[in-house]
Amino acid sequence: MSATLKRTTVVLAIGAALFFAFDRYGPWQSGRGWRPKPVETVSAQGSVLRRTVDGHYYANGSINGEPVVFMVDTGASTVAMGSALAERLGLGPCREASYRTAGGTVRGCEARADELVVAGLRLRDVRVGVLPDRGEDMLLLGMNVLRHFRIETEGGRMTLTPAPR
Repeated sequence: MSATLKRTTVVLAIGAALFFAFDRYGPWQSGRGWRPKPVETVSAQGSVLRRTVDGHYYANGSINGEPVVFMVDTGASTVAMGSALAERLGLGPCREASYRTAGGTVRGCEARADELVVAGLRLRDVRVGVLPDRGEDMLLLGMNVLRHFRIETEGGRMTLTPAPR
C-alpha cells in the first residue's frame, strides 16, 4: 500500500470518527433529530439568543405548562406546530384553516393555547397553526407572539425584550 493511500485512509477514518461523534454527542436534542439546543440567556430585561450551528435562533418556553423549544421565525405569521405535538400539548379543538408556507399552501387547522410562555413573557389564549406532521417536532414562534417583543439582532445574537403594553 502506498504512503498516499495510507494517509488518505487515516484522514478519512478520522473524519468519519469525528462526524459520528459530533452526530451523537453534538449540540442536538436527543431523540429530535437535527435540532440544536437553545443558547439563551434570560434576565428580567428579556432574552438574548445566540444563533446556532444551523443558522437559526431557538428559545426555551412552555405551552399549557409543558416545556418546549421554539424556533424563532419572523417570517411566520403565527405560532405553528405539527399535529402530534399539538395533541401532546393538549391544545383544544381545531377549526380548519390553510397556511401559506415556503413549500406552498398547506391544509391544517387553528387551535388555541391557553397559555404560552417565552423569554419571560406570559401570554393567554394564543392562536396556533396546527399543520400535518412531517416526521418532526417542528415548533415555530411566529409574529403573533413576537409582536409583543422588541427584537434586535447583531453579531449572531438576537435580543427579545418584552415591549411595553
